[in-house]
Parts: sequence; C-alpha cells; structure tokens
Amino acid sequence: MPSFAYTARDQSGAAQTGHLDALTEDEVVELLQRRGLLVTSISHKDLASPLPSVRQARRARRMHTRVTTNDHVILCQQLATLIDAGIPLLKSLEVVSAQAESRILVTAMEDIHRDVAAGRTFRDALAKHPNVFGSLWVNLVETGEASGHLGQSLQQLARHFEASQHLQNEVKTALTYPAFLIGAAILVLAVFMYWIIPKFSLMFQSMDMELPLITRLVLGVSQAAQRYWVGILLAAVGSGWLLLRYLRTEAGQWMRDRLVLRLPLFGLLMTYAQLAEFAQGLSTLLQSGVPLLSDLEILSKTATNKLYGRAIGEVRDAVKEGKPMAEPMAQIELFPPMTVQMILVGEEVGELGRMASLIATYYKECTETFIARMTRLFEPIAIVFMGGVVLVIVLSIFMPIFKMASGANIH
Repeated sequence: MPSFAYTARDQSGAAQTGHLDALTEDEVVELLQRRGLLVTSISHKDLASPLPSVRQARRARRMHTRVTTNDHVILCQQLATLIDAGIPLLKSLEVVSAQAESRILVTAMEDIHRDVAAGRTFRDALAKHPNVFGSLWVNLVETGEASGHLGQSLQQLARHFEASQHLQNEVKTALTYPAFLIGAAILVLAVFMYWIIPKFSLMFQSMDMELPLITRLVLGVSQAAQRYWVGILLAAVGSGWLLLRYLRTEAGQWMRDRLVLRLPLFGLLMTYAQLAEFAQGLSTLLQSGVPLLSDLEILSKTATNKLYGRAIGEVRDAVKEGKPMAEPMAQIELFPPMTVQMILVGEEVGELGRMASLIATYYKECTETFIARMTRLFEPIAIVFMGGVVLVIVLSIFMPIFKMASGANIH
C-alpha cells in the first residue's frame, strides 16, 4: 500500500507531521479530517505530489452543488485556524478551496485566490460573489482586515453560522414531524378509499337496503376518487407547481411571510426564530466593530422573513435620523416589549452588542422549548384527528352491517 507524508494543523493551529498508509491522497485527507486536523500539504513518499492533486481527487469524488450553512461554518473555521497559525492568506485560500465540498464554493474560492494574488483585498474579492458570500461575510472580513484581526473576525463569523444552522435545524425538525403525520393520514385515507371501501360497496349493492347517510357520503367520495383519480392527481401536482412558481415571485414571498407569522402555533415559532436571527446577527456585527447603521442595513437585506426585513429597514431609517434604536422598535408590533426594553438598556449603558447576545440566547431557548412542547402537543392532536377519520369510515361500513343483522329496513 502506498505511503504518504503529510503536514497538518490542529484546532489550536499547532503543526503536525507524519505519514499514513492509504490507497489514495484523498483517503489520507479523509482520515486526517476525522482526527480534527486541517491538511496543509501532502505528498507521496516516493513521488512528490502537491496538494492541488488532492483538489482534483475531491472534484472527481462526490460534491454537492449548493453552498450550505455547514459549508460556511467549515470554511470560516479552517481559514481562521490557518490565519491565526501564521499561514499566509494566499496559502490558506488554496488549502481551504482544496478541501471544500461544494462545487460552487470551490469555483468561487479559486476566483478569490486569483484576485487576492493579483493584489485585491480579501474583502473586494469576496464582494464579487454576492450569491455565495453575503454582506455579513464582506463586512466582517473588511473589519478584520482593517483591524489586523482577520482570524478573530472569521471565528465570530463561524460562531454566527453555527448558531444559525442550529436554529434552522430546530425549525426544520418542528416542521418535519407534522408533515410526516399529515402524510401518514393521507396514505391511510387513500388505502381506505381505493381498496377497502370499494369491496364493501359491492356487497352493499347486492342487497336491497337503505344505506345510512354517512355511508352514502363515504361511498360517494370513494367512487369519485376512483373515477377521477387521474384528474385529482393532475390537479394536485398542477396546484403544487403553480404554488411553487408563485412563491418564487416577490408577491408570493410577501404572502408566504405574512401567512407564516399568522398561523396558529407555527406563527409564534417563526416569530421566535426571526427574533433570534435578528439578535444573533446584530450581536455578531456589533462585537466585530461594524457600525450600527451598517449592521441594520445588512440585517434588513439578509432577514429570512420579508416583514422583519422591512421592519429592520424602518429602524435603520429612524436611527439614521438620530433616534435611539429602541424608539422605532417600540412602534413596530413585530418586536415584543421585552426585546425593546433590553435594546433600550443596552443603548443606555453602552453594551448593545452584549445585550443583543442575551436576547439571541433567550429566543433560542424559547424556540427550543416551544418545539419540545409543540411536539408533545401535536402528537395527541394528530392521533385524535386520525382516529376520528378512521372512526367515521368504520361507522360508515359497519352501520349497514349492523342494520342488516338486526333485520331493519330489509325489503
């Protein structure tokens, strides 16, 4: 088996060297990453093999096309570790681009590497890729370059993305469970309507019997579903496609964002998530030294809910006119009184960044607690609902049977 020499750095930036036996350089990188090490160079013991060949091996391997929050977290952590360890920025960019798992991110990082090598600042190189690196990235990197603490800025950015990813996962978990139960309910109904009820329908037709109203209704629905299933399926698929098309438009996104905040239970969950996102972003930017007006402008553009984005923009306009941040927030219903009061205290004592961090922590805990309670509450509600549907279907089937057994209304 071939042997490879490597140089890597741990989370503290300390250099480590050694060799591993593996079939390919890609396998060496995988083994070292599992140990929590960041590879800076790797070569065959007999044939000098530079790190770019690892990049080629990774490209030949599986790579996803999107740029996920996890990609941003890993990129920030790796860059911060290398820069804090004294590795030059150009070499750091080469290393992280060789180990990225996103095709889009690899392409962007290679372009950024070329721009930085040509004399551009890291900030300007990032700004050329707004679809990959948002204004949060650009501003924090700009602050880090200006202060000479780029590694610290990247660490703060990594913590921000980690918090955002955790919050997104919590919300997705909360939405996945109800969706699964609804899908199970639809599947149960389909089984009854297409396979079970038609068999009883044939039996009822062979008997001269007056069927109860509930039975006639269920049989009618079953017959319509069997007769027009193609149309129903096409209508469902077509409606879903049109809805997705509409939600991609500006008007559709505004409609969606208004609706999710008004939904029972889920509206409160989304409110908690939006407030946590706003406070976390504000805390990260303020503690990185970005001016407040720039912070609010960035957060208004990056808010996942357009209503909150517009509200933050209104706060920014008021702050630009010289008003304290808490004053316009108090006039907007999207910001609860407790949030406004904490912002007010933070402004008065000059600790707005730390207060925003406390607000973010509070609403993250609210989100997690709410998800736990909603999960426990939704389960019995779903069971009662599905049980009620099954009960109606069972009654519609057995009522005529009981009626026939008692000899009632048999001609």
